[in-house]
Amino acid sequence: MANFKRSELQRFVNRREKSPPPVFVGRKSVLNDVLTIAAETRQERVGIPGNTTVLTGAPGAGKSSVLGEIAKRSFYENNVRVVHASESDVTKHIPKVLQAIAYAGVATSSGWSEALLKFGHKWSSYVPTVGGFGMSIDLKTLFTSNVPTDISDLATKCPSENWTSVIILAVDEIQRLPTDKDRDHAILLRNIHDASTGLPITLVLAGLGDTNSVIRSMGLTHGLSPYSLGCFSVEELHELTEKWCDHFHINIGSCRSQIDALMAKTDGWPRHVHWAQQALAEALLVKGVDGIADKIEDWNAVQRRSDKLRHGYYGAQYSEVMDYSPQLTAQVLQKVGTAKRTGETLNTSQLRQKIKSYCDTDLSGNFECPPEHTANTFITHLMHCGALEKNPETGALTCPIPSFQNYILRRGGLDPDALEQMSDLSA
Repeated sequence: MANFKRSELQRFVNRREKSPPPVFVGRKSVLNDVLTIAAETRQERVGIPGNTTVLTGAPGAGKSSVLGEIAKRSFYENNVRVVHASESDVTKHIPKVLQAIAYAGVATSSGWSEALLKFGHKWSSYVPTVGGFGMSIDLKTLFTSNVPTDISDLATKCPSENWTSVIILAVDEIQRLPTDKDRDHAILLRNIHDASTGLPITLVLAGLGDTNSVIRSMGLTHGLSPYSLGCFSVEELHELTEKWCDHFHINIGSCRSQIDALMAKTDGWPRHVHWAQQALAEALLVKGVDGIADKIEDWNAVQRRSDKLRHGYYGAQYSEVMDYSPQLTAQVLQKVGTAKRTGETLNTSQLRQKIKSYCDTDLSGNFECPPEHTANTFITHLMHCGALEKNPETGALTCPIPSFQNYILRRGGLDPDALEQMSDLSA
């Protein structure tokens, strides 16, 4: 077997969970969809109305990892390039975003490769200050005194016949965008979504559970294809274990069952999988173990370390707003969990009425809505914390992370094991 990659595994431990995963598995349908749309746009050489892909998921579902994988795979696709933009970029720095789109659109293949080699996928941060890279148009000369202010202005200054590539504009944390369809960021995204300028650009928008309502408020409606990212399947989790160990040249030996048991406690939730991998990595880095799983002396200690990291994540996600009324928070999660188990469809409107009923009829003070929150904003807050998620197709609310749901129930004094037998307070 090849030599154990100690230094690379140590970097994995040091970089924590927000860095791109060393091994990517699953999410095949969304990746294929995004790259197929880009290929169709390349063939047409103009934007196609409605070719926007929406990714939703609770914190830790792997949205940023999917965006990173799209960029990685697009590099190997002929004439497909990705411009990453944050919600802050599209609300406060639209000219910068337009410059990045223009650079990606007109750079030659060698120039694009050089930009990625020098700056990685953060290349767009350097666009206003760098030149060359084999661009077919000199952006510094073109935009120095008259930077484009909107997408129509960009199309005038840099028409599609000058472009050498199709662009995927990927915007993360879309749920943070102001819900005003007349704001500049909404007009920018809507014009790209509608392909009003003819420029060969497609959109990928990623955000939390209320992302679809934010997108609709900005006027993006036609042709959307939402994808809700959830847990890895058992098969995907096994595939990830094999590829992860192989990537670092880890000798599994006779310990596959112990590793599988470690991963099983994660529920297949991507962020929790990372914590389990970190605990395993720390054990494999111990002097004398050196990447050989059979030399790990205490697998219970590895599990305890994984549990500690995961519970630290729970504590970080359990906000002050949730902690203000832990029993109300737990009751909301219990109600949503029971609805799912009994096959009911509980939507935001129905849950809002439940919360109002809990608060209005409570005499103990245990079910007070947190200050400065209405029932509706409280639900939105729970979505942003990863406690709730809305199905983009049915509107049904779910608890996307089973182990986090159990943690919230316990914090509110409820027993997760008795979820199905619990009575609804409003009954």
